[in-house]
Amino acid sequence: MQALARTARGLWPPTEAVAGRGYYGQVQPSRGIMVQVRDGNLERALQVMERKMRSSGIERLIKRRTEHHVKNSEKRVLANKALMARVRSQELGKKLREILIKKIRGQ
Repeated sequence: MQALARTARGLWPPTEAVAGRGYYGQVQPSRGIMVQVRDGNLERALQVMERKMRSSGIERLIKRRTEHHVKNSEKRVLANKALMARVRSQELGKKLREILIKKIRGQ
């Protein structure tokens, strides 16, 4: 978990202090994921942080940046998934185009 947090720290450029001062002394909010530790329950806070990281997509960014060996079978599966997503997207685009053309022509 600490390695994941260390890697996540490097995803954004460092800000001027955690709560830097803006114009007229206003406090600017810090970027990133904020988790409160309630009643000293660190395990629960870590679970909440993991959930927030998964939902925000940071976890995928970190995994994409880490260099590790990918088996050929995994590459084929990922390539196939990407191909299917591309095909679905193109089909959806064609359908939307047809609908818009019909709407414009008033059919």
